[in-house]
Amino acid sequence: MLEGNIHPELVQVALEKVEGFAFERFANDFLSVLEGRDFIPLGGVKDGGADGLYECGNGRSYYQFTRQENHRDKIRKTSARLIEFGRNAKTIYYFTSRLIPHVDKEEDLLSEELDVAVKIKDRKYIMSHINDSNGTIAAYTNNLAVYTKFLERVGKSDESFPSASVNDPTAYVFLQHEVINRLGDRKLIHSLTDSMLLWALSDTDPDKGIFMTAGEISERIFERFPWASKLLKSHISKRLEVLRTKTLTGREVRWHRKENKYCLPFETRKAIKAENQTDEALKIRFIEELKVMASDCFDEDDGKYQKMATLSDNVIHKIFEKQGLLLAHFLSSEEKDKAPPVVSDCIDEALETALIKNQEKEIYRDYIENIIQKVFFHSSPTQRAYLTNLSRTYVLLFTLQVEPRIIEYFSTMSASFRLYLGSDILIKALSERYLLPEDQVARNLLKMSSQAGISLYLSECVLEEIYTHIRGTYFEFLNYFADIEPYITNEIARNSQKILIRSYFYAKKDGLVKSWKAYLGQFLSYHNIDRPEGREELRKYLLSEYKLIFTENSELEAITNSDKVQALTNAMLEAIDKKNLNLAHNTALLVHGIYGLRSINREVASVSEYGLKTWWMTNQTKVLKYTADIIRSNRSHYIMRPEFVLNFIAMSPKCEQVRNSFKDIFPSVFGIQLGHRLKDDVFHGIMSDVQTWKEHEPGRITALMSDLSDKLKSDRLKRYDQSLENDFI
Repeated sequence: MLEGNIHPELVQVALEKVEGFAFERFANDFLSVLEGRDFIPLGGVKDGGADGLYECGNGRSYYQFTRQENHRDKIRKTSARLIEFGRNAKTIYYFTSRLIPHVDKEEDLLSEELDVAVKIKDRKYIMSHINDSNGTIAAYTNNLAVYTKFLERVGKSDESFPSASVNDPTAYVFLQHEVINRLGDRKLIHSLTDSMLLWALSDTDPDKGIFMTAGEISERIFERFPWASKLLKSHISKRLEVLRTKTLTGREVRWHRKENKYCLPFETRKAIKAENQTDEALKIRFIEELKVMASDCFDEDDGKYQKMATLSDNVIHKIFEKQGLLLAHFLSSEEKDKAPPVVSDCIDEALETALIKNQEKEIYRDYIENIIQKVFFHSSPTQRAYLTNLSRTYVLLFTLQVEPRIIEYFSTMSASFRLYLGSDILIKALSERYLLPEDQVARNLLKMSSQAGISLYLSECVLEEIYTHIRGTYFEFLNYFADIEPYITNEIARNSQKILIRSYFYAKKDGLVKSWKAYLGQFLSYHNIDRPEGREELRKYLLSEYKLIFTENSELEAITNSDKVQALTNAMLEAIDKKNLNLAHNTALLVHGIYGLRSINREVASVSEYGLKTWWMTNQTKVLKYTADIIRSNRSHYIMRPEFVLNFIAMSPKCEQVRNSFKDIFPSVFGIQLGHRLKDDVFHGIMSDVQTWKEHEPGRITALMSDLSDKLKSDRLKRYDQSLENDFI
């Protein structure tokens, strides 16, 4: 499992000693993470001068990976080989494990000589990005770590080298927002859903016979905004119902009952047009002002004013994508310090995308930087309004977890999790055997958690609970349902306290299973249900189906205090909350086992911004009545809500989806409009948290993030849209 960050000294040593093929494998993995799916590994012995290819709408850029000392000679040969091979390169990226002094001068010299843009990414670049994400750390671990095995005393970085999650306020502020915002913001979700629905229906027209079904509306929204599926899927039908009631002036939707289709009436289209007109006019005025500013840079226009204005606007969008929270805070602050540090990087990217000639790049770079500085520090009313709207749109997306840094934070956190599953989750997973895949909440949680790199454990004590539950269900069916099975209706089945009996009758009604014997036979042999062999069959099934790791009771007993385990067992038995001694002991052993595992894994001996790693993941709560003193003495909770993993890890959007959405939303008028949906108090609260982050040292931020993340994992009062049902046992 990946844990923490890679020490810079380790990276330096590894890059010095790495062999050619290993470095090429590292480069492919590393750049695939940083550049996304547009990066295509090539390579091979006869590679035609290219080890990698970056596809974009404006042309192709080629990568050369090397450990060679003489970089000029290698780049010249690469350029010649590309031409010889018939490749028309927009840019040559030279990716090397060596340190190259004065990279900018070398780039300019070779670019001018070869008449192609040359970009050098050397050892410094690799070292500065190695801890960017779980993926970049994995690229190091899988390809370079072997070259530092001989260094026993040099380890991973500690708090002297704060991670990207600590050095940027995004993850810290998001944790603050989520811990405080327990009930969620339904009004914001509803407002966002309404905006998406009206956008999806914008091309409908009843006079022209253009309508859309609810399914077509959802498909259009989620195809354009994939990240919105998790947030809005459960709200679309209800909001369509509200909008078609005609109680919302200017936002009504017309529903044609017979065809069950929707469209926008004239009045709504008129209101939307007026909104669009206002926001479109704001953007036009903003671009016009940038063109006027560009006129100070060039004597003659010949299209350069528009190009300069568009490039400057694109740079602002890129800054929001790369450092949106800091930019929003900077823009909203009355006392402006310095501009966000990524401005120059964003200018370079914009110039690369726009295919500006090499001899003109320095001129454009200086002029754009000057324009951005004026917009940020001496903005006009139009510019302030435009930037404020974009800031609010960014913060809205941020609060909804639509931010790459937030996704990376939880992704990195999940890779070190050791989660011991509660019997409730696994029994619910068994009950979902015949549901449609999209309705299998517990099963999907387990499978997506495993795919996210989370280590899931089945303890012997939990296996015993599941096996006991199945045996109890088996006897209840024989005693109360077997003789009258032909007469059982859904209403009668629904009254059974056993979820497996309920799910059996539902599956049988749908023709998915023929008999009770066949149903239980999906998990263990029917004739072994009351035998030890049945327990072993169940264990093997669970381990195989959900990729679990088995932990015997003896392993937990070795790291727990038997007197404390017995004391908790007795407390539960006296309150008759556990039906027998074995079940009470199993629960007590797991509670104390979690704390024991944290101790031997040294989780309490260090501090991480990701919080504790070992938890019992369950929705069972009765045991909490007897463990308040245990929690207090250990200064931490031991139960993680499954909804935490479901919402922040398993169901979270992909980084690439979010990055693409930034590129799609911010340049559009729709991007300006989204900011109107955010309440002022939310925006100002987020900005206040950014200020708090700026005032703290990295060590304090790490400690706060550790506490916040653990609070979020264990908060039983927080409301989530995606949740496991609570009544399954």
